[in-house]
Amino acid sequence: MTADELPAVDDARCVGDGACVAACPTRSLELRGGVPWLPRPADCVACGACAVVCPTGAITLRTVSRE
Repeated sequence: MTADELPAVDDARCVGDGACVAACPTRSLELRGGVPWLPRPADCVACGACAVVCPTGAITLRTVSRE
């Protein structure tokens, strides 16, 4: 089992402006229903660019375990 960091979104704080999607260098994030989600977590490099540009601080990197 390995541990990785992936973006986690607080839906209540997200304003859906898409800045995080635009900032993602691997195009791992997409907007779905006005909220970012990670359809391809294996492509995420945990750079944190999405969290940095989020105007409301709705995105944080969280450690997740993968088998």
